[in-house]
Amino acid sequence: MTEKIPFYTLTIGGKSYMLRLTAGAAVRLEERLGCSVYEGMKRLDQVKTVTEFLLALIEGFMPDITREGVYMLFDDYISEGGSLRSLNNIIADTMERSGFFDCGGEAKQEQSL
Repeated sequence: MTEKIPFYTLTIGGKSYMLRLTAGAAVRLEERLGCSVYEGMKRLDQVKTVTEFLLALIEGFMPDITREGVYMLFDDYISEGGSLRSLNNIIADTMERSGFFDCGGEAKQEQSL
């Protein structure tokens, strides 16, 4: 079994951004979405939801990132040939790496410490 690093590196415009969902960012994301992280994953067809996830995933390593900055990153990502679908895949991979899903993409049901 290959061990994954606990973050995803996304490169946009020649700059790399480390993505990871921390506990604090998850709470803020749920507040902004008005639902759980898992329910929010079901709404990744909405640009608002995708950009909120992207903000949450970046702010763990870059607490000074703004919503407007994330909008610009989203636009740059799309301009460079990215798509909403590919960004959804990155979000799902990052959620798995952050410990929110297992390798099958299901929410973790058991926890051992």
